Amino acid sequence: MNSDDVKTGWIEIWALSWPLVLTMFLQFVVGLTDVYVAGLFRPEVQGAVGFGSQVLFFFSVFANGLGVGIVAIIARSVGARDQQAMWHTARQGLLLAVLVTAPLSLIGIVLGSFYQLYWFLPEKVAVEGARLLPFYAASLLPQGVMTIVAAVCRARSRMLAVLLCYGLMALLNLAGDFLLPFGFWGFPGVGAKGIAMSTMASSLIGALLAMLILMRQGMQVRNWRPDRQLAGRLWKLGWPMALLQLGWQFCSLTLYAILGYLPAQAVAATAALTNGLRLEAILYLPAYALNMIAAVLVGQALGRHDRQRAEQLGWQVAGIAALVLSLLAVPVFIYSRELARTISPDPVVQHLTHLYLRFNMISQPFMAVGVCLGGALEGAGDTSGTMKVVLGALWVIRIPLAAVLALATPLGAAGVWGAMVVSMILQGIFMSIRFRKGRWKDIDFAGTPQAQQVKM
Repeated sequence: MNSDDVKTGWIEIWALSWPLVLTMFLQFVVGLTDVYVAGLFRPEVQGAVGFGSQVLFFFSVFANGLGVGIVAIIARSVGARDQQAMWHTARQGLLLAVLVTAPLSLIGIVLGSFYQLYWFLPEKVAVEGARLLPFYAASLLPQGVMTIVAAVCRARSRMLAVLLCYGLMALLNLAGDFLLPFGFWGFPGVGAKGIAMSTMASSLIGALLAMLILMRQGMQVRNWRPDRQLAGRLWKLGWPMALLQLGWQFCSLTLYAILGYLPAQAVAATAALTNGLRLEAILYLPAYALNMIAAVLVGQALGRHDRQRAEQLGWQVAGIAALVLSLLAVPVFIYSRELARTISPDPVVQHLTHLYLRFNMISQPFMAVGVCLGGALEGAGDTSGTMKVVLGALWVIRIPLAAVLALATPLGAAGVWGAMVVSMILQGIFMSIRFRKGRWKDIDFAGTPQAQQVKM
């Protein structure tokens, strides 16, 4: 790769990545604002909002997995300049998203108001949750549509369209978080349920705008008949990503459970894990934006049958991510005590949060490489490979090692932090090995080694 290619690559990657970073930052701010406004009511409302958001995330994994498959297929169609195949995949993706999320959304609307279903929650939290869950359930369908439209736009390198849709949705959500619960400028206050209503209303408007953008870009409202062959390809590409997200979520819950069994400082340790994850999530924004960019660029290069360029782009994006995350991790490492003090007044929680940040900043470059090369593999269609590496690092390395170090040694919570670092470093190494082997270059749109040419 000559210097002109490198320069073009850096400029292209920057132009594609900044709208996605800003998009995810706005989503991050919305999540924090929801929790903040809920805290202005009662603690049980804050718990109910957190629970509702987790339920919405849990059922969104199906649309998210479908979106990964759509990016892999459409990016290749873009690289091959096959407009017909591109829009056919987009329509089929939207159709599948509706077929999957609409029944789940309807079930949630009908059953969500029965607080008895949430028997595992404290009663006050369950009662508040029953008031909010129907609105969160109604958000599932439009958010599923938004996920697919965003995937189509990303695969076509239309990142500003993604920012426009999610930016408008975020701004409406932020405004609604204050207008609907409390009532200003003629809006009647509806109380805590206004937080969930704001999520629902902003999602509906965002989905309508997203569909309008796709139609203005050239998607015709025709040929919506289900394509079983394409649906099978999307399923083969998407289910590993859905399983990966579920596995990641349950891994976090298991870490909380391990910390809960500590003979001392269990409560402080769980609080420190929450604080650490919250602070670390900010650093993850550029990494996951570059993960999406890697998927698009690699997929488009393979669509042009430029396998060498696809590999070069994968390593280049991973290198950029490692550099960016390293630069961000240095000040967090140095000022970890000060950051811990700003987020908790408790001295024990502060100390454990400080240790969390010190430990986990070490693994940031490895995390960046693993995440971005995982995105490159996803763009090539090797979603099962990405799933195996990530879930292996989590469930074969992180969880067993965390349990042993935390519960069978004097390390306590520091053992969990250490296990997280070890698993993340190994995940980056294993992902690099898989990418370096290059088998992903021989994967077709169906996600299987090429035995014959698949015509879209």
